[in-house]
Amino acid sequence: MSADIAGHLHLYDDADHVLNQVRMRERHVRYTIAALVVICGLLGTIALFTPSGTQGSVPRSIALGIAVATTIPMAFSVSRVHLGVIWWTKQATIKGFNTAFVIYADAVLTIAIVAITDVILAQFCAAIFAVVGSYVAHFVQTQVAYAHMLYSSIVVCVLGAVAWSEGNPLPNVLFTTLALLVVTNGTTTLHRSYTSDFQRSLKHQLVMANTDALTGLLNRRGFVYASTTMLRRGPSTRFALLTADVDRFKNINDEHGHAVGDTVLQRVAEILQGAVDEHAVVGRLGGDEFAIAVRHDETGVRALAEQIRAQPIETGGKRIATISLGIAVGTVPGGTLSEADATSLIQREFAVADSALFDAKAAGRGTYVIAGPAGDTPRAARPDSADRRGREPA
Repeated sequence: MSADIAGHLHLYDDADHVLNQVRMRERHVRYTIAALVVICGLLGTIALFTPSGTQGSVPRSIALGIAVATTIPMAFSVSRVHLGVIWWTKQATIKGFNTAFVIYADAVLTIAIVAITDVILAQFCAAIFAVVGSYVAHFVQTQVAYAHMLYSSIVVCVLGAVAWSEGNPLPNVLFTTLALLVVTNGTTTLHRSYTSDFQRSLKHQLVMANTDALTGLLNRRGFVYASTTMLRRGPSTRFALLTADVDRFKNINDEHGHAVGDTVLQRVAEILQGAVDEHAVVGRLGGDEFAIAVRHDETGVRALAEQIRAQPIETGGKRIATISLGIAVGTVPGGTLSEADATSLIQREFAVADSALFDAKAAGRGTYVIAGPAGDTPRAARPDSADRRGREPA
């Protein structure tokens, strides 16, 4: 993976965007989890009335009854939570909900185990830790997963010790205890390993899908996403969008070949990337079209444009290529932007910048035109022959 592509990985922390791209539907998952919560409540209810369960022990029956009564509200809560975000980030929109749910599930299951007087039946009940472990594997942070595995292992081992103290043969106790440890911890470990590798692979595929293979810059889709993300996350209201292309690029391909044309595009990508800091967004939109999104005012973006067009782009011999730029300078509305509003703003700025780029071409190429807010008169910078150091433009 190239350095440029690796640098784009941080863009995929936005779970909503990722889930929209992969068309993930997680509703059936949360409904399944909610159904399992209800089923566990039903098992607890049955345990209240089994001869080898809690009959004859009023305190245990009351404790289990209270635990069972909470399963319906918890099931409803789980059915309303956006599990896709939790799966991708391990963070719930309601802070700590995913961790609290694991603590709740372990606690209720422990109450059920303690309430059951028959240790063999209690060991069967402990196997449900594997179901909790499936949730743990996908939806909580690593330290919570380890804590759950440690806790469930302690409960299983305690049950084994109780079974042995009650006169059960030691080989039977060892077999049952080890089998439960394999079931509970093996389920969590296997599922967590799979979901971790799947997420890593998915992130890599998303990066590749949003990256231009030739230059390592973002492609059009990646650029729009990254620039809208920048608008939504940044506190500044300053914003500028630059569009650029290589002057007479078709002639470069025709006269020097596509290999030289590719080299020119790679050189342009290096120039654009080198002219901005890590907070800017740079992309290749297609062909010889590029774009930059930055949080600059007109003074800052003018200096940026001058820096870009002053860089030489060799095409062979004494000939050089030049870049024309169209620049839209605007402001970002205050407050939090929705993804739709940010995307709409980017599209409007694209139209303004493209129009300014057309004016820059008409002004003689190798220059830039700045367009401010709608209604402002575009301002062009005249090509400076001194910048070309006496060499003939391509």
